[in-house]
Amino acid sequence: GLAARHLRRGGASHIFVTNRTHERALELARLFQGTPVEYTRFPAMLPEADIVIASSGAPHYTLTREDVSRAIAARRNRPMFLIDIAVPRNLDPAVNEVDNVFLYNIDDLEQVVSANLRERMKEAEYAERIVDEELERTMARLRAEEVTPDIVRLQEQLEAIRRAEMEKARRRYGPLDPEQEEAWEALTRAIVNKIAHRAIAEMRQQAGRPEGRQVVEAVRRVFRVE
Repeated sequence: GLAARHLRRGGASHIFVTNRTHERALELARLFQGTPVEYTRFPAMLPEADIVIASSGAPHYTLTREDVSRAIAARRNRPMFLIDIAVPRNLDPAVNEVDNVFLYNIDDLEQVVSANLRERMKEAEYAERIVDEELERTMARLRAEEVTPDIVRLQEQLEAIRRAEMEKARRRYGPLDPEQEEAWEALTRAIVNKIAHRAIAEMRQQAGRPEGRQVVEAVRRVFRVE
């Protein structure tokens, strides 16, 4: 309940709730205008989640490295943030080895607050404060990542153009030997990267600003990105 409240406060638009007792998931989903998910189905929903908060009494890991690897691949490597506030831990620490996955547990979160605060706060209040602060940082980072799909599409568009032009060159000048092929590939990739660099940097810089979406749309129009 506390975690869902913090997510709403942080600006989350969609909240999925699961519980080993489905009635409890339904109750929480109604309370926070979320979507209940059957406990056995929640690993399949992972690709849709930017933030996952785990806090169950399960005596085993509820998510493994393999589960998260599949999810991050389905997300095309968009970042995912996992917060494990369960004791014992719900999430396999090995998930932190997956690229673009950021795992925080109670031990990590303890470093956020001061020694005096740790002494004064009860365990539940302490965890709530830390989770709130981490969620604020996470939401800020996610806003900066909103342009990632647009950047990926821009890169794909430029790569398609590069490949098409390479194919035209092969038809015009004939087959290239391996050394020539490697040189042409390196040259054309360098040109494309140089062209894309400034546009991508500007898109990232504008992310989260009021006029940021207009800048992204302008870049899309210039490069004819669908």
